[in-house]
Amino acid sequence: MQSGVRSSQSASAAWPCTIPLFDFSQVSSRQVLPAYRTHEAQIFLPSGTGAALRSLVRHVGATESLGHQAVLQVLLARLLDIREGCIGIAASQQGDNRDPQLLPHCFTIAPQDTITEVIYRACSVPKETLNHGPTTLDVLLSHAFVPQSTAEHPLFQVQMTYKDHYTVNGSEMCIEGAAAPCDLALHLTRQPDGITNISLRAPTYLYSLESLHFILRAYSGLFESCVLNPDTPITQHRLYDDNDVMAGLVFGKGPPMIITETATLSKRIEQRANSKPDQIAIKDADANSLTYKQMQQHIQRAAGLLQSKGVQAQDCVAVYSIWRLNAIYVPLDPQNPVSRLQSILDDCRPTAIIYHDPTEAAIRELNLYSGIAISASEIYLYPPQPYPDVSRSVSAACVLYTSGSTGAPKGIVLRHVNLLYQILAVRDRFQIGCEIVLQQSSLGFDVSLDQMLQPLLGGGTLVVAPRRIRGDAIALSRLMLAEKVTYTYATPSEYMMLLRYGSDALQQLSSWRTAFVGGEALPRHLIQLFHALQRPGLRLINRYGPTEISISSSCLAINTFDPACVELQPISVGRTLPGYSTYILDSNGSPLPIGFTGEIVVSGPGVAKGYLHKDALTKQRFLPDPFVDAPSQSCGVNMYRTGDKGRLLPTGELVYLGRIDGDHQIKLRGYRIELDEIADTILKSAEGRLAEAVVSVRGLHDAEGDRRFLTAFVVPSGRQGQAAVNVTMEALDELVANLPLPPYMLPRIIIPVDELPRNPNGKLDRRAVDQLPLSFENQQAISSTFSDAERLIIGVWEQCLDQSASTAVWRLGTDFFRVGGNSLLMVKVQALLQQHLGRQIPLRTLFQSSTVEEMAALLTDELTPPPDSVIDWEQETLPGLDEQYLCDERNAECSSLHADGAIEVCLTGSTGFLGSALLQCLAADPRVARIHCSYRSTPPSVSAAGSAKLVRYKGDLTAPRLGLDRTCWQELAARVDLIIHNGADVSFLKSYRSLHPANVQSTRVLAHMALRRRIPFHFVSTADVARLTDLEALPPQSVAQSKPPVDGAHGYVASKWASEVYLERCATRFQLPCAIHRPTDIVGEGVHSTDFIQGLIQWSVHTRQVPALGNWTGFLDFVSVTDVARDITQAGFRSLDARRNGPQMSDAPSFHHHCSTSPVPVGQFREYLEERYGVSLRTVDADTWLERAREEGLSGLLEGVVAAALTDPQPHRMPRMLHE
Repeated sequence: MQSGVRSSQSASAAWPCTIPLFDFSQVSSRQVLPAYRTHEAQIFLPSGTGAALRSLVRHVGATESLGHQAVLQVLLARLLDIREGCIGIAASQQGDNRDPQLLPHCFTIAPQDTITEVIYRACSVPKETLNHGPTTLDVLLSHAFVPQSTAEHPLFQVQMTYKDHYTVNGSEMCIEGAAAPCDLALHLTRQPDGITNISLRAPTYLYSLESLHFILRAYSGLFESCVLNPDTPITQHRLYDDNDVMAGLVFGKGPPMIITETATLSKRIEQRANSKPDQIAIKDADANSLTYKQMQQHIQRAAGLLQSKGVQAQDCVAVYSIWRLNAIYVPLDPQNPVSRLQSILDDCRPTAIIYHDPTEAAIRELNLYSGIAISASEIYLYPPQPYPDVSRSVSAACVLYTSGSTGAPKGIVLRHVNLLYQILAVRDRFQIGCEIVLQQSSLGFDVSLDQMLQPLLGGGTLVVAPRRIRGDAIALSRLMLAEKVTYTYATPSEYMMLLRYGSDALQQLSSWRTAFVGGEALPRHLIQLFHALQRPGLRLINRYGPTEISISSSCLAINTFDPACVELQPISVGRTLPGYSTYILDSNGSPLPIGFTGEIVVSGPGVAKGYLHKDALTKQRFLPDPFVDAPSQSCGVNMYRTGDKGRLLPTGELVYLGRIDGDHQIKLRGYRIELDEIADTILKSAEGRLAEAVVSVRGLHDAEGDRRFLTAFVVPSGRQGQAAVNVTMEALDELVANLPLPPYMLPRIIIPVDELPRNPNGKLDRRAVDQLPLSFENQQAISSTFSDAERLIIGVWEQCLDQSASTAVWRLGTDFFRVGGNSLLMVKVQALLQQHLGRQIPLRTLFQSSTVEEMAALLTDELTPPPDSVIDWEQETLPGLDEQYLCDERNAECSSLHADGAIEVCLTGSTGFLGSALLQCLAADPRVARIHCSYRSTPPSVSAAGSAKLVRYKGDLTAPRLGLDRTCWQELAARVDLIIHNGADVSFLKSYRSLHPANVQSTRVLAHMALRRRIPFHFVSTADVARLTDLEALPPQSVAQSKPPVDGAHGYVASKWASEVYLERCATRFQLPCAIHRPTDIVGEGVHSTDFIQGLIQWSVHTRQVPALGNWTGFLDFVSVTDVARDITQAGFRSLDARRNGPQMSDAPSFHHHCSTSPVPVGQFREYLEERYGVSLRTVDADTWLERAREEGLSGLLEGVVAAALTDPQPHRMPRMLHE
């Protein structure tokens, strides 16, 4: 026994990972059940192949049992893509009728192995492990250190027994109260006539009977290939024959569908319009509508206007009028940031952009190249003359942009014929008639094309949901009820919100017949929600397909009234649509039979033309279809490689299994884990207390070990407008402890959030989920502890804030800007408060009172700050024990520069206007070896020549260690020679308390780094600190004695002053070598559009009028950004040179003013602009200037900044800054 134990101990030292479940398993993880019901399938191997096996094993000195064992290992390796594993092998030999003792057999497989080599390795297992000896499974478990779980066998998940004359009956068996059985049990019996009977048994919850037959067919095919070709590498053996492949190709083909070659979208719509001219074609929630005749007239107007502006065939135009000219529709979603919109314009270079007035400001920020901007209001002024429809079916109809793997969006070119086939195929399959269709999706989402085209091609009505209600489930459901909507298309996430909050209206919506769902995998709990509506005749249709194949290629209709729908297994995406073909291909591009898992490849007339201006990617993803007949090949039918994983069922239905690269599947410490399965289990175990769940992987996997862990984020149940279910940390901890999951699948923590983040298309934004904070506080309702005014403030904030960013707990000190608020949202707060109060609170006052308590105090006395709001500036700027400790522990040996003289610089704020210029200066200087930059959202960039010097860190000025982990921070502190702290929250409206974390605390954190080795610290302040003094002109000196207001007003200036004074004190007490830089008004190419002075100049020149600056005194001082950046970097180098010459024990910082030699007196501002820009301006009062600028498109954010400065009754002093 001891030798057997020793061999097992040796094996357990590196025990193979658990054999994963097959892709076609009915669940994604093994479960703990009170009883395990099993079923089995059988197959017979002919005596001829059995004889070939016996000949092969005799040749290598093995047994027939070992031969089957080797084939089983190869089968598992091929189907599961594994290289090692462990299976249970019966220890009893042929002729032994006792129950066999199963013992583990570990194996490894290499792609170049032959079956002969695999059999040889199977023979090498120690004999005492396989012989019927004293070593038992219990003994092995007591000595093997293997993770154990009640959900699975501790050592192996697949077992094999081999017996002569073993009897199987095929009956269903129930094992109650037993430990978890193996996933698969393979029993082989050689009959006297040489035929081998093989049965395969599995738990019914794990694999269907059809799946067991599939595995046995694959085993039979592999067995025959291996024994007949024993010297062939195992990767070249086929698991099936050609007939199986042909059956797969046939089952994946949709019914034929033919449309006329000349048909186009616009021509089909015109046919419908001519047949139903007086029927409503389009309407919105505000009772605006167009009949088909009016719509056609509008199309004629738009076509004429576009043609008059030079739009020609196949020009990109940023809908129906566009197609009439055979031009290309390129939707631009205004929800996207300007940078993304610009990248789309950079790629497609449109001839024209059509916009409506509210988006005019965004248009001005875009580079249109040679394109022209056309206001939608111009269309109504153009005469509706008839213009011929010159569209062609083979021409490009639209370009839809999706995210690219490199981050830049890629444009998918869809032709008229692609979209027409798609729309008509869906109409044919599901008998779509004259429908009333809701249009709520983003125009950049391909679903919006289906929503627009289905009603208009079928003579129905399109109901357009305005942007203001698209995220409002209650408003959307009421709109559906009011308009008697019959047809919807949305993502599962959108339907979850709609059914969760809008069920009252939806239960009355008897007209609703068709609910298409797509864009994400259909979760079972969504089917349950539809079933709960109990709407007879309502069908939920699951659609699958990427944009590249024109919306969808496979669909499955589910009768939501039928109770059986909630037990649907598996949830497929249905059969292929007419005109399409669905193939499952292996990694070599060869077709696979029914049941095999591979890449989903779609062919047919709906497949897009390719990617705009991306020929290499087009050739990689769009390929000629080699599986169609010769006539179709001659027509150039293409197929698209989706990158999705799936398999075909014998019914012809397609099962979608995620991405080939496993977007939602991870491998954690050797285990494959489906994150969605954990989330589903959490929801089931919560028994209705939770509405949604998503799982994220956090932590590091580096040289110190695998420290990753699972975190779940959940949304408590509750109807919109009502309090959510109270979920405590104790309850969530208990939920984790009781989850029916293996230990490696348990999340470390479950964190409740108000809402999961979603992208503009309504899909779950997993990247945003990965950025959710790992903090939790118990939910606190707005209770009686708050006053009426405080409850009102919280209620208003909740209407303005994105709920994915808002706080889980409200306190009197909760700050608007710390829970997701921004300057634009504060404008909305102002408007909502005005509705409640009947009076307007000045925007500046709101900015200065940004906590719940402070803002509530404004409702009774907007000029009196709360009693506890007084700031003690002495305490705010006083270094503490941390600084003293750092100096006491300072290592003098670390303080020297790098031996080679190379300089490493830590730069904050590198993505801002001045920061970018500083980065370019540092990158261009040969003395600089590395530039360490932290960034919050968009990483900094430099020229190609300097890019090798740049080291980027994802960080946050408001976070501990600026958002870096402890190891990274310590390494950085040991390396850098110079710190340039330019980063800040630049807001002239926020209070000091709001700005303190980003602007003052960050200075303290970086000072701690500098004090460790007494390295130079250069701080970028502002010339506005001079306004705190009584001086008319400020030389480069301390302003420590000129303290800011104690109520935190003038927050930005106060935060810079506090940082300056703190650094002065660090220099005095601890000899920190530091320099303080005060730039005046920085100008240059690329200055931010919300910069106060730049905005004042820009809009004065644009409107040809300048505001009266009656209460302003002093000077406007403009200085070039390149000059400021150069001077700061050179000052930094000088401080390093001084350090090389010996320790500098200065007890005061140096002060540097970056200003011009010829500042502009405030009274000469108009004359300066007229001379500089060659325009004639008139002076107007502030209100007139603001009104005109607002009419011309002044943004809300810039308006708040400028209005606060122009309308402030207090004197606005601007002292002159003097050079050194």
